[in-house]
Amino acid sequence: MVKKNYRKRNIKKIFQWEEYFKWRDMTNSQKINFKRACLFPILVYVVYNFLTEYTYAILIILLIYLLVRFKNKNKISR
Repeated sequence: MVKKNYRKRNIKKIFQWEEYFKWRDMTNSQKINFKRACLFPILVYVVYNFLTEYTYAILIILLIYLLVRFKNKNKISR
């Protein structure tokens, strides 16, 4: 048999939406976490638009970089 240890553990709240309505009672770290959670979808939208716009340009630049690197692989360098 395994002896279980029943000690009380502090559980960190992840989904605490009801506490976000009490803005004045929140700590500074809770306020910052809430702002980050609200701004994250906007950041994802900006990154998504950037990648859809410039995907081919990024891939071409990356391909040229890898080709130049592969071509200069056997040359003597300092």
